[in-house]
Amino acid sequence: MYRLVEIILPKENKEDLKDIFNTRGIIDYWQEESYKDKLAYKILIQTPFSQTLIDKLKKIKNIRIIVTDVITTIPETEQSTPPKKKIKVSREELYAKTLNSSSINYIYITMIVLSAIIAIFGFSTDNIAVIIGAMVIAPLLGPNISTALGITLGDISLVKKGLFALLIGSLIAYFISIFLGVFLHISPNLHEISLRIHLHYSDIIIAIASGIAGVLAFTTGYAISLVGVMVAISLLPPLVASGLLFGSGYFIYSLSALLLFFINVVSLILSGVITFRFQGIKPKTWWEEKKAKIYRRQAIIMSVIMLLFFIFVIFINHKIFH
Repeated sequence: MYRLVEIILPKENKEDLKDIFNTRGIIDYWQEESYKDKLAYKILIQTPFSQTLIDKLKKIKNIRIIVTDVITTIPETEQSTPPKKKIKVSREELYAKTLNSSSINYIYITMIVLSAIIAIFGFSTDNIAVIIGAMVIAPLLGPNISTALGITLGDISLVKKGLFALLIGSLIAYFISIFLGVFLHISPNLHEISLRIHLHYSDIIIAIASGIAGVLAFTTGYAISLVGVMVAISLLPPLVASGLLFGSGYFIYSLSALLLFFINVVSLILSGVITFRFQGIKPKTWWEEKKAKIYRRQAIIMSVIMLLFFIFVIFINHKIFH
């Protein structure tokens, strides 16, 4: 995979580019037409090396950097040996993606409402195909990944933004489900509902594995893989199932489905933090990394404690329902 890095900078800063074009992984570079007092260059580079190039470019004053995906280039190029820790997507690209996906705007709220309604009527008709449609929309996946990335980078503002978007989206979906549950009278005996009530230890393993796959797809740019993750991690359906059961008067069953939602959220954040770090995603400076290391440790410990608690609750759940 490749990245096309476009840069625009003042003409007086041209000398700052002297060592830039020697960056490992660069396939080709060329100058665009200059205009007014600025110069424009384009650099074609292998994706695993794009982070190094971007870090160098960011040191140049008054520079504008634009990064785009390149599917292929003709003729094919000889591949350089990538770094040991492959970063397919740069830190800046990840940050921009997660920031956008955790923004509370009319699109995010609309997607929450639509996916909740689709899931509600999927459960009411016990139609798995319709429920999968709600899973694929997956508006709550972005805020979870934003939270995990924020913890990895030690960026508390991104963590707060992700958690707040997750909270708002969850509350909207939950209250819509409760409201419609009053009128639909959902039975806990419906097959798709019962799957969200009777929890198993494997639910935690599936959630963690799906979280790892999701972050790997996110960091390597394989967006198509995220569709399978959206279905597997299933954040919104258990939340909707809980709201429907609560509105229908099945309060204990409602708590059981809500537990599955929290298991998925915590597992996704935990696996996200671990996978981001494994992929080599870290702050730029050593002092930021020192602070981020503390946040990561605290988040991992807290997540593990919560998962152990969830395992205990699943054990109690089995005693009650079996």
